[in-house]
Amino acid sequence: MTGVTGRLTRLPTALFAPVPLFEYNAGSGGAMPTIFQTFRHLRRYQQIGRILTRYGFGYVLTHLGVGRAIAPGLEKLRFSSADILRATPAERVRMVIEELGPTFIKLGQILSTRGDIIPAEYVAELEKLQDTVSPTDFALIRQQVEAELKQPLHQVFPTFEPTPVASASLGQVHFATLPDGTEVAVKVLRPGVDKQIEVDLDILLELAALAERRTEWGAYYGVLSLAQEFADTLRIEQNYEQEGHNMDRYRQLFSVQEGVHVPRVYWETTTRRVLTMERIEGIKITDVARLDEAGLDRQVIARRNIAILLKAVLQEGFFHADPHAGNFMILPHEVIAMMDFGIMGYLDDWERLGLVQLFVGLFRQETDRVVEAMSDLGIATSAADRRNLARDLDRLRIRYYGLELEKIRARSFVEDLMNLAFANRLKMPSNLVLVFKAIAMLEGISLQLDPNINVFAEVEPYVRDALLELQSPVNRLKTLVEQLSESAEAMVRLPTQLQRMLEQVESGESNLSMTLKGLDEPTQRVTAAANRLVLALLAAAFVIGPSILIPNLDQLFGQWQIVGMALVVAGFAISALLTVVLLFCIWRSIR
Repeated sequence: MTGVTGRLTRLPTALFAPVPLFEYNAGSGGAMPTIFQTFRHLRRYQQIGRILTRYGFGYVLTHLGVGRAIAPGLEKLRFSSADILRATPAERVRMVIEELGPTFIKLGQILSTRGDIIPAEYVAELEKLQDTVSPTDFALIRQQVEAELKQPLHQVFPTFEPTPVASASLGQVHFATLPDGTEVAVKVLRPGVDKQIEVDLDILLELAALAERRTEWGAYYGVLSLAQEFADTLRIEQNYEQEGHNMDRYRQLFSVQEGVHVPRVYWETTTRRVLTMERIEGIKITDVARLDEAGLDRQVIARRNIAILLKAVLQEGFFHADPHAGNFMILPHEVIAMMDFGIMGYLDDWERLGLVQLFVGLFRQETDRVVEAMSDLGIATSAADRRNLARDLDRLRIRYYGLELEKIRARSFVEDLMNLAFANRLKMPSNLVLVFKAIAMLEGISLQLDPNINVFAEVEPYVRDALLELQSPVNRLKTLVEQLSESAEAMVRLPTQLQRMLEQVESGESNLSMTLKGLDEPTQRVTAAANRLVLALLAAAFVIGPSILIPNLDQLFGQWQIVGMALVVAGFAISALLTVVLLFCIWRSIR
């Protein structure tokens, strides 16, 4: 057995002794079901066990220590048909996920982007998972809407089409009109789906905790934290109020950019389970024939679509993380209307800078810069990781050597990078994975519109602009002030924390038993030293800050350079004053 399932067996057999179904290692962290929840979920556990058994994976639950508890003999049962027997392990994993339902389909779709932790053949198979299901009966949808909005459906929406225009595992979308005649699209969470998902998430978190405890693969990759992250993401995706806020924020980000449209949210008729938004009717972005019939420029659309993502990722750090073709409609004048903001990606300034440096290293084929960027992003943290990564990156560089940037496909490069991470057992940050996934998906869409487009060629100017912004004097000054502030706060808290720790030791609250006397004077000395260090840091800040401003006064203040000079003089004056205070404090301590 190879791949993920094979990794589960590479452990001493002593680890496979059965444990109680509800056992959980609290040290692993994460919200776990109680013993009462577990027995309440027993029927679902048994259903999962039967499905795994039918596809030849019954032994997995036994290896995790829960097989005998939910259905003795699972490990002895095998394939239920010859067709299943002929399928590859990766194909059978996909079949299992499809049969397990919405929660696991969502999990499989996320795993299909994690080539850094699962083998390539499993990634390829999981990419085939489709999040489409039959529509929920309209009577149940009506009940859901009326319960959420606390009014009869016809009063809120004079017209409400019973047949949905889109249907997925979590919800479905109906066209309707508001009392003033405004045409809207109403997204409704499937009744009961949130409760079923919570049951599945409880089970998934428990199995992840067991896998982390009992398997080398699970412990290395921290599968419990990955499962908790997935659970958090799925809960957010079910919250339509959060999706509405995402739409409002995205609309604000692109309010001055030409060619982007984000539907308006109607908050009066929006709740956690019902989202009412502007109705969008356009041409699907991959419907090339209709785009041509409408006289729309496909090259403009292709480049604009990539530009939207790059601006969101590199300039804003807030981006649409599920950019499949169904989420883009084309309006007149090549305007791209974006939909489905349930899954978003976030990058802070440090992550954006690391990503930019990564791109710079890739463009320049500088292995050391790429390794340094990946280290800054938390991907390769040990010296051994960095050495192995540099070696494999050099091999990858040789493979692409001589190729012009325009001839390198983003998807194939991302796959190579993920395979490299998997081979070196490097853990990629989830948000970085979302960035790579989004770039690869948009490349596929854009190539259908313009076969000559190249994502990397489009990325380069955005990387350059982001680098200038992130390393600008103002941004550096901001970073410096934040770091100094954090250091100062830490030093101010240090004496109190030390005093608290010593009090715990004295009172016996700590495991360390000893008697400490004469602590008041040392504690006062530490406090005084901390205060002097804070003064020194502040004095340094008021010297370094103005020094950064001086050569950039024209860029920062334009015709108001006199204001900048006043700030510089004030900074030096404050630094001088703080230095005098610091010297006085030192003189007093010597006396």
